[in-house]
Amino acid sequence: MQRYFIDQTGLLVQDLVSLKADDSRHFLRVMRSQPGAKAWLVTGDGQCYLAQLEGEVDRLAQFRLLELQAEADRVELPVEVTIACGLSKNDKLDYIVQKGTECGASHFQPLALSRDVVKWDSKKAGQRLDRLQKIAKEAAEQCHRLRIPQVAQPLSLAQLLAQSADYDACLVAYEEDAKQGEHSRLRQACQALKGQAGAKVLVVFGSEGGLAPEEVSQLCEAGFQTVALGPRILRAETAPIYFLSALSYALELEL
Repeated sequence: MQRYFIDQTGLLVQDLVSLKADDSRHFLRVMRSQPGAKAWLVTGDGQCYLAQLEGEVDRLAQFRLLELQAEADRVELPVEVTIACGLSKNDKLDYIVQKGTECGASHFQPLALSRDVVKWDSKKAGQRLDRLQKIAKEAAEQCHRLRIPQVAQPLSLAQLLAQSADYDACLVAYEEDAKQGEHSRLRQACQALKGQAGAKVLVVFGSEGGLAPEEVSQLCEAGFQTVALGPRILRAETAPIYFLSALSYALELEL
């Protein structure tokens, strides 16, 4: 059954709602749905309703809400994770956003670092952000998320550090820790978040070129904790997925 996000909040069973233009086109034209067809609609406040197509109004698919899905919030990680990652090549950043959404990330923060292989083209910034946000939306629909992760404008490291006080836990994935055999801090960080529902977690990852030692020093001076992601050196696009998977296991699966 198809699944779509709508912006409305505070809705009740039997309310009438409409899909956005792109989603209406998909449901009505691509899927060729007729009145009576059903879909799952996720509201702006994270409620999931079974809904039935009533018809088409001004080219928008209009639905009636039939039933609230119970316990749907179990699909969301109990903590809010922001993935701050260096500017990797287009396809790698696409991958991080898509798979990171599937694994439960709440926000993606592109980060301009000294060793980045690519630079963010300001003239194409709007298009690129729109593309990444669309990838997040489609991944959220596919994996039955209740919220679409937000992809933010790139920040410098200094700008990110200025915002770090807003988070309950700040970590940085650092390959040198893995090379030196340090494997306990990731487990400790995940364990510390148990029972901390709603905690905001910020995790920094380098791009293909990794993090420069001076950048790691700045992060540590600002209160970030370095963590190793297992005994192997991971690619830039794999590291965030490894972290989210480890966190999910610790908070959602480990007995």
